[in-house]
Amino acid sequence: MARRVWVIGGISVGVAVAALVSISASSDHTAAKSVSTPAPSSVGATTSTESTTSTLPPPSTTTTVAETTTTESPTTTTTTPPSTTTTLPKSHGTFNGAAFDAVIASATVDVGDVSAGAAVLRDGKVLYTTALGMENPFESKAATTDTQFRLASVSKMLTAVAIMQLVNEGSIQLDEPFAGQLGLDGPFADPRLATVTVRELLSHTSGFVAAHGIFFGHGVDTWQQAAENALGQTLKFDPGTAFQYSNTNFCLLGLLIESVTGQPFESAIRERVLKPIGISAHLAPTFDTLSGDAMHASSPGRNYMEALGPAGGWVATPLDVAKLADALRAESPGPHLLDEMTVDKMRTRVTVPVEIPPPANGWSYGLGLMLFGDGSWGHTGTIESTHAVVVNRPDGLTVAVMVSGKEPYNTDDLLPVIDLAVAAASATAG
Repeated sequence: MARRVWVIGGISVGVAVAALVSISASSDHTAAKSVSTPAPSSVGATTSTESTTSTLPPPSTTTTVAETTTTESPTTTTTTPPSTTTTLPKSHGTFNGAAFDAVIASATVDVGDVSAGAAVLRDGKVLYTTALGMENPFESKAATTDTQFRLASVSKMLTAVAIMQLVNEGSIQLDEPFAGQLGLDGPFADPRLATVTVRELLSHTSGFVAAHGIFFGHGVDTWQQAAENALGQTLKFDPGTAFQYSNTNFCLLGLLIESVTGQPFESAIRERVLKPIGISAHLAPTFDTLSGDAMHASSPGRNYMEALGPAGGWVATPLDVAKLADALRAESPGPHLLDEMTVDKMRTRVTVPVEIPPPANGWSYGLGLMLFGDGSWGHTGTIESTHAVVVNRPDGLTVAVMVSGKEPYNTDDLLPVIDLAVAAASATAG
């Protein structure tokens, strides 16, 4: 199977060379860095670092609109801003894809991202899917609605669902220490570690530190090693008394899933979460991406995808991510991965502040889910050259947006972009 590599700093890929001009800090959940990528929105655009250049093709757009029995009014066309070369579709009944794409493009491929994909579901039914830019700029391969993007911390939803299924089956005890359920008796470097419960891992109230060096500084080779490393840590605070977002929590939960099911983590997720709702995803390496996966630029020597695993190592299409989130909505016609009472537990906010001062968008955390001030819920995620978000909205829409590139600087900024895109698509429809 064909595999591809995109390394920041000038590594040849076929006849093309990637030259990425800068690495800047990013402040989201999974990683600490975001990377400048070549701007794909201009034909023959050239970026350079010293003597290395890269010529990239223009972006392309692939859209799919669900069939509808709604009577359409006269077709209208939306023209994109001058900065984009994206060709937009025409209006389609109750959802104007052209207007939706224009807003998403303006925040992603129009400002230099390599590619972006999105999916919109309404009450469990596929309303719209779209793809912008290039899946593989070195082969002039356009992104399609089948292109799979890095999920980053959206991956945590997969782990959380499997854990809660096992809780419901009685195989895992939510409010008992995880160490005992893993058969670990200690002694531990920090005796408090023996008291950390599964609930505290799911809610990031365990006390484990962020450990950026472990995940993003090649501190370990695998996510299993990251979990084992945690057993020797000193906790930042007494379990249950504060909030600290840490990928370590979900690597430990991955070990627990393997221990209880007797299966490799990826196999357990595939059997319990993916297959029942008819979606696909896979754990991906930092380099050597599979054909069909969006190419995300990565710095030399990094291995965060391998180190994150259950916390952030999956790739999938925006549509499959939207279907995952929709399978947690009680109002959706199904199939459902968990019962309504369990999802309500997952949507219960932690009793401690997630940020001081409180975040402007009112976000908090539940059990493997992010909860936002407007009533929407799902998850966001960021790693190098990656932004991902999926939300179940109060209006009955489920929206997923996935990006290969550095924009927006903060992944949370995609949330108001989604609001604007949905508003534009709704206002100009029909």
